[in-house]
Amino acid sequence: MRIVRLIALSIVLTCNVGCLSPLAISAMGTTGSNAPVAFNNSGGGKGESFWIAQYDDVIDAVLHAGEVLSLELKEKTIEKDQAFFRFHDDKAERIDLFIERRTDSMTSILFDVGRSGSVAFGRLMARQIIEELNESGSFLEDWTP
Repeated sequence: MRIVRLIALSIVLTCNVGCLSPLAISAMGTTGSNAPVAFNNSGGGKGESFWIAQYDDVIDAVLHAGEVLSLELKEKTIEKDQAFFRFHDDKAERIDLFIERRTDSMTSILFDVGRSGSVAFGRLMARQIIEELNESGSFLEDWTP
């Protein structure tokens, strides 16, 4: 029986290699239950999100978030229903944001920090965009409990 417990413990420890368990890592992707936003980590430094906010409001929030975080705007393309932004920090780490109007009340953002980039950089940017949308009252739904 002792051997079976030791084998089970070894399996559990093998599944939880690294600094954090997979459960803790997946829980870190949430940004707050009171924001009408849904996120999905695509892997490889990419993530997808959907926002209950109008396209133009999300564009403004992204630009303000870049200013608040003191990011350098390297590339900006804004069209009627889609936009692309590339921001860099002082260490030349980049984040690309592809924003697309999905409906009158829903906008999507694809985040890309690159395969070797920091996912935390993307999460921080997302949190700041949420803050900007909250401050401007641009979320079309209130998810506060």
